Amino acid sequence: MKKTIMIVLVVLLVAPMGLFAGIFDFSIGATAQYTEAFNATEEVELSEGMADIENYVFGADIRTRLLFAEIGLMGLYSEAENGFNLDGVLTGGLSLDLLGLVRVGVGMGPRLSANFQEDGTVVVYGPDGGPLGEDTDFEAAFMNAPMTYRATVDLKLGKILLGLNYTVDSNGFNFNEPEAVDKLNPNWEQGRIGASVLLTLF
Repeated sequence: MKKTIMIVLVVLLVAPMGLFAGIFDFSIGATAQYTEAFNATEEVELSEGMADIENYVFGADIRTRLLFAEIGLMGLYSEAENGFNLDGVLTGGLSLDLLGLVRVGVGMGPRLSANFQEDGTVVVYGPDGGPLGEDTDFEAAFMNAPMTYRATVDLKLGKILLGLNYTVDSNGFNFNEPEAVDKLNPNWEQGRIGASVLLTLF
């Protein structure tokens, strides 16, 4: 009788976990982005610079997925003369698994860039690439951040996601001017291509 009860308890615990794993996952890993512009609308040509590691910036890639909805956060680190830069993109969008082998996703969201100086000063950059004023708070920076698109294609190798990503800014669309829909078009000439490897934790 005790064995039967134990088996029932195990089934009751494992079954919801299996269902949960099928509708939700959380992945974290590393990403590398080529620093030269990559226009996805033109014929793809591999440049010699792609073989030089100096032409890449590196960072973290985090994605969480519920059913078909996905939230992603990518942060890139680069050195600067007086400190370092962080460039972050927060996106929300859709993610689909194809035949259980390939995962494709597309999302959009704001991109924020900041320079962390050696003296502790933090400079946040606006949509025009210039520094925001000292009186600018985070909410204002977020609302004026350029809307950015990000597309991902990954091979599913068990718990590992290995794939390519493409990031491109809009033509200046931001949350502060939601009526300016004409600026939603991607600025293809400034697109960036990258690669990521992520581990799905659960």
